[in-house]
Amino acid sequence: MNSKKFFKVFVVMIALIVSLVGCSKKEVESNENSNVGGVVIKNYGITTKYDKVPERVIPLSYDAAQILVALGLENKIVGVATAEGSHKDCLQKYQEKLSKLDIIVEGTPNFETLLSKQPDFVYATVYTFGKHGVAPVEDFQREKINFYCINGTYSKEPSISDIYTDINDLGKIFRKESEAKKIVDELKERENLLRNKIKKSDIKVMAFDSGDKTVVTSGKGIENEIISLAGGKNIFSDLQNSFEEVSWEEVAKRNPDIILVHSYDQGETAGTVEEKIKKLKNNPALENVTAIKNNNFVVVKLVEVFPGLQVFDAAERLNEKIIQIEK
Repeated sequence: MNSKKFFKVFVVMIALIVSLVGCSKKEVESNENSNVGGVVIKNYGITTKYDKVPERVIPLSYDAAQILVALGLENKIVGVATAEGSHKDCLQKYQEKLSKLDIIVEGTPNFETLLSKQPDFVYATVYTFGKHGVAPVEDFQREKINFYCINGTYSKEPSISDIYTDINDLGKIFRKESEAKKIVDELKERENLLRNKIKKSDIKVMAFDSGDKTVVTSGKGIENEIISLAGGKNIFSDLQNSFEEVSWEEVAKRNPDIILVHSYDQGETAGTVEEKIKKLKNNPALENVTAIKNNNFVVVKLVEVFPGLQVFDAAERLNEKIIQIEK
């Protein structure tokens, strides 16, 4: 083959390669951003087919909103409900974007307020669909609003892997699978580091959310997993629900070494951390409890004990206290 012919063939081959690469790149962009092709997701016992990417999204808490922002979906969020938190409770790298979201209500919205924003997708905890929530599942279905219920708030045996399921499912729904995989891989790496580093202990831990006549504490929910991951033992791990009420006398009987205090100053159970700790210290039923006598309190943000991106922050902080006690 002479040099002119070789050059012509070479140019044609290069043009073909460039064309194929360009098409491939467009296909990837199309798969992530277009509404072509359906995605089938099973969640909360309901199978939903997403023929197109949701465009008007409402997360009903900041921990939920944070995951959507981490996936790069802030432009699809038409409003957020604060639940009992603030954007300032979230990871610093997402706070600026979260602060710009339109707050539809301080706390939990009623169904009419939610409908006024015309959402086509709602991301929320199981409590959204309960007696004191927004509305039953049937109401969402009647209005043709798709929803995703956070797995760790309703599964029978909540675990850290529920968080990964949420993120991967959201990645599929919004055609952000590569972004979801990156987030999950980073979280799994952190989880593995914790599991390899932390040793199990006999330190007894109780979560204190709120309460006057009775105590709202954590049972068999994601916080139980956090306590276990930190190396402690949840004294109420035998309770079947994520949050349950128990008596002060039962707390004294089980005698926790550490009390995890939930920090949030908004909503129906408002009260500063200082007020909560003072209440615990002044309760005569708890005067002989080890955690009270030794001033062993660990403060955790509410977003850190709900299934989301910050559960390992809570585990690490609790583990530091456990190590301190065992020295």
